[in-house]
Amino acid sequence: MRKLAEKVVIVAQICITLVFAIITLLNMTAVFPENEIAVNNGVLTSLIIVLFLLYLGLSVYLIYVNFSERENVKQVLLFCDSESATRTTAKVVKNIVNSCAKQTTGITVRKTKIRSDEKKGFAITLRVNVNADNVAETIDTFRCLLADSFKNTLGLSFNTINFEINKLQTRYVPNVPTAEEKAEKLGDQREVTAEIYDNPLDNEIELNAPDEEQKDETTNGE
Repeated sequence: MRKLAEKVVIVAQICITLVFAIITLLNMTAVFPENEIAVNNGVLTSLIIVLFLLYLGLSVYLIYVNFSERENVKQVLLFCDSESATRTTAKVVKNIVNSCAKQTTGITVRKTKIRSDEKKGFAITLRVNVNADNVAETIDTFRCLLADSFKNTLGLSFNTINFEINKLQTRYVPNVPTAEEKAEKLGDQREVTAEIYDNPLDNEIELNAPDEEQKDETTNGE
């Protein structure tokens, strides 16, 4: 259906281009008398404006289709030989993704995109909502389920499985007193570092080397 629409749009653009070319040629060769041109000038101008807007709209549609939607793959090649080829649709892949998401706690898949990559394979991008405290563990579990399901059901291996976290819900609450204590220490260290940086030769700060401290402790122990 989309390919048919693209063909219709291309034919329409060609017709509009021909109309523009004919009108320009007639005006340049002065086929129309001057009085008729003056009478029909308003009608001709309106027609040109309408055709221009139509041509612009069709061009925007073609750009959108070719550079946006065309990147998404609708069918994935599973295996083939000299006499046969077996493909599956993106809908089948999405069903497997949704099945794995139901088995993974805290994962909800919002959108699935399948695209061909530079390695002559396929890459899948999943836009998900995560409801978990440990995001890395949840995503890794989901990824392993996907890889296992694709491999053992379709015999398919994606070159890359990418995740985009669209929404995150977590019960984790940071420890504010600990953070404030660490921030205070960082502030003190920053002041010392700034003093050493500004006056590297004239500062009175003594820094003990780790080797010397360890030697002193060994000596005292003996």
